[in-house]
Amino acid sequence: MKLVQYLINNHQLPLTSFALLQAVRINEYKLDPQFKDSDGMQAVHCAAQVGAIDVLDLLHSTDDNDTLPIHYACASGVIQLVTFLIDVMKCDVTTKNKINYTCVTEACSSDNLDLLKLLIKQYNLNPRIFSIGSSQEIAVAYGHVHILEWLRQEYHINVASFKNGALPFYAAQYNRLYCLKHLLNNYSFDINATDPFNDTQSTLLHIACQKGHVAIVLYLTSLPQCDVSAKTSNGSTVLHLSCKSRSLPILKHLVEEHQLDLTIKDYNGMAPVHVACEEGSLSIVKYIIDHSPLSLDMTDSFGRTPLLIAAFSKNLPIIRYLNSKNCNISILDDKGFNVIHISAKGGSLDILRFFIDGRYCNPDITDAFGRTPLYLSAQEGHLEIVEYLLDSPSYNKPRVELVDKPDSNGNTALHAACSQGHPDIVSTIAGAYKSLNIDIYSINEKRQTPLHLAAANGHVNTVVSLLSATTGTRNHEKLLGAVDGDGCSPLHLACQNGHYRMTLYLSEVYPANVYS
Repeated sequence: MKLVQYLINNHQLPLTSFALLQAVRINEYKLDPQFKDSDGMQAVHCAAQVGAIDVLDLLHSTDDNDTLPIHYACASGVIQLVTFLIDVMKCDVTTKNKINYTCVTEACSSDNLDLLKLLIKQYNLNPRIFSIGSSQEIAVAYGHVHILEWLRQEYHINVASFKNGALPFYAAQYNRLYCLKHLLNNYSFDINATDPFNDTQSTLLHIACQKGHVAIVLYLTSLPQCDVSAKTSNGSTVLHLSCKSRSLPILKHLVEEHQLDLTIKDYNGMAPVHVACEEGSLSIVKYIIDHSPLSLDMTDSFGRTPLLIAAFSKNLPIIRYLNSKNCNISILDDKGFNVIHISAKGGSLDILRFFIDGRYCNPDITDAFGRTPLYLSAQEGHLEIVEYLLDSPSYNKPRVELVDKPDSNGNTALHAACSQGHPDIVSTIAGAYKSLNIDIYSINEKRQTPLHLAAANGHVNTVVSLLSATTGTRNHEKLLGAVDGDGCSPLHLACQNGHYRMTLYLSEVYPANVYS
């Protein structure tokens, strides 16, 4: 702290001085005074926001939204700071930031009506009554009823018709219960009107449920005219939206106090339980299954059960719970996927382990296109899953029996890995072929080998892995010289598709094909 003492003694900097803080940050701790936080704010913006006047050297810097310290000063509500910046430091009080906020709108967020009056009357600023991000909207969003009422009286605003009845939606969105009550009790708003800003057909209750604002939901549903059965444009009910916000208190209130049906579906066939699984809320899933057992195996429009949606969401705790309730694990969705296929394709090793090690599922089961979990994980590049499926837990046999099973087009897992360019997986599968005495030379319906697919897609490293696994065997030259149903070798396909590096490599390792 020698530097601090030196600055105080020799430069008469007070201990609370911003300049002293800057000097210590820069010289003693090597901190960047221009550093920004996740909102793009520098130290000067934070200082202005809390009303610190000693920010003279950075007054014209902006954050990532082009917001100046004068804006933050107005948001702080400190009149002394605002007038100092305007009158003494000559800050431009008319500027806007990227989201169209001005000093007036920032003042509306501050709760200081005197500051707002000062800016409008003394500094002649636009009151922003009908602009985007108007003063009234900001006042409601921050719950400042007294500012809203002053604006209404001063500028003769029809609160109920303003922007097609938008103001209550701000109150619901930002959880301003007192302001919402004020609006609904004093003005002729339709409580069941839909959001004027979009075409979602969301009511105030929908918004409160989706945001998880318990107090507002309790208030709205206490009003006899509130329609708790209304649906949004995609068919979502307040139950769906409560699940989306993961709010068990709201869901319980709607079910137990208003007797809403937990099996109701939206226009995609999704019931509340599907949304809860998608959002990963175990407590809500448990509540729904306890109160609506029929929800356990209910399918949506895509054939997905709660279990399959939980697999898509990679949520093992929910999957464990659903399995403990004896859900049907053999149901396939409209793509022919069961929980194992979804987990293999999505890279969820923990879910695969749960079902396979627990002997709940056959690890060789195929989807509608004949693809096994091994095929799907190889195609997607999930090396850990491929290694797990090919591991030998007992009797020197891999967990899967159909290592080289082709899909409906004749492609094996090795074909899939080569086509997508996964050299590590190619090496792993080739190693399994060798230990199980499986012939690595295989062709699909187009008579293409795995090497054809790797070459056609320009995956040089994958080709190297495949050929390295066959070095010294008869399959090495056999793969290089193989022709597909159109008479094309891997080299031909590389040339046709413009893969220069692949063409050079194959020409070097198998010159005989150059003149074929």
